[in-house]
Amino acid sequence: MADSIVTAVGWSALAEASEAGIQAAEMALERLSPQRPALAIVFGSSRFDQAPLLHGVRSVLGDIPLAGESTAGEIVSEGPLTYHVVVWLAASKTLLCNLGVGEAADRTPREAGQHVAQSAIRGFQGLRKGLLLFGDGLLTGYAEILRGIQEVLGTSALIVGGMAGDDLRFAQTYQYANERVLSRAVVGILLGGPVALGVGCDHGFAPISKPRRITRARANILYELDRKPATSVYEEYLGSELVERMRQTGFTRQRLAYPLGIQCEPADPRLLRNVVSFGEDGSLLCSGEIPEGGWLQLMIGNHTLALEAARRAAQEAIQPLNRVAGVLVFDSIARRKLLGPRYAAMEIAQIRQVIGPSTPLAGCYTYGEHGPAGSSASAERTTIQTGSVLIIAIGS
Repeated sequence: MADSIVTAVGWSALAEASEAGIQAAEMALERLSPQRPALAIVFGSSRFDQAPLLHGVRSVLGDIPLAGESTAGEIVSEGPLTYHVVVWLAASKTLLCNLGVGEAADRTPREAGQHVAQSAIRGFQGLRKGLLLFGDGLLTGYAEILRGIQEVLGTSALIVGGMAGDDLRFAQTYQYANERVLSRAVVGILLGGPVALGVGCDHGFAPISKPRRITRARANILYELDRKPATSVYEEYLGSELVERMRQTGFTRQRLAYPLGIQCEPADPRLLRNVVSFGEDGSLLCSGEIPEGGWLQLMIGNHTLALEAARRAAQEAIQPLNRVAGVLVFDSIARRKLLGPRYAAMEIAQIRQVIGPSTPLAGCYTYGEHGPAGSSASAERTTIQTGSVLIIAIGS
């Protein structure tokens, strides 16, 4: 057990950014004692002044690999948080970790993906277990970032993480790389050594419409379904009056409760896409890439389905591990808005029941999640989700 990985979590809601970073890091470090940290993951509200926040964390932890991102809300074992900073620490004498960065991901997403992978593997000695990836949640070319990473690490590489948020302002998100605060970037931590990773991802939404062919789409804009305007899928099932209200009122509960389910092939798992806005031409601006030629169904979610999905994701994450040392949670902000405060707290409680109440847990609410389309750390095809809960278990 001397070389086993150990984790701890600290957090703070102090108003001054540097003091909040210090308090969260000191809390995590005290809980980790007498072990010394080998890796830090930081989740910070965008309401903080980001550079002093990170400086406060680094002033306590020193020169260890650090990655993370700004959020749309934070998560600890006690439940969901808002306007906090959370610090997750891992200690191990044998854990291998290398940090990589890819910048200008808005202009050259594929090259940014290649750069984050190339810098992460540079000098890496040992068996690679997976890449924890933190990216800008406002980027529209995220699928190209993943393709760039896979060109370097291979298509079977495990790539998991979440997309940074900015507390639903949709203006600017931040990514953390050691002492640097970046935007429009991707930051990765390549993990290796005698460590085991487990991954579970689920959303719990169910289809309510017949499958329709995606006959025209480009990037994250859906133009036509079965050669009809894309908005027809909403008008057919919800009526034109409700669709007009959805068009006018923005990021509403209706949009969250009725996302789009995407499949490249009918047998594939359904990937969720939220509708960001309705175009005057009948198009839909979506929260992720839309594959032309694929299949689409209108989905529906509720509290029961969402809680069941969280439990399944947690069970999948811990299944390949003999011992769970810690857990990271990337939960869609769409789920938090749909669930509301009471059920969002119940969702975290469901996860804790599965992983064990004493297992350190930290995470954030995201603008998107990326991980295997299937179960656990088998590194099946990496996909981008919105509306899912992604759980990463680390241990042995």
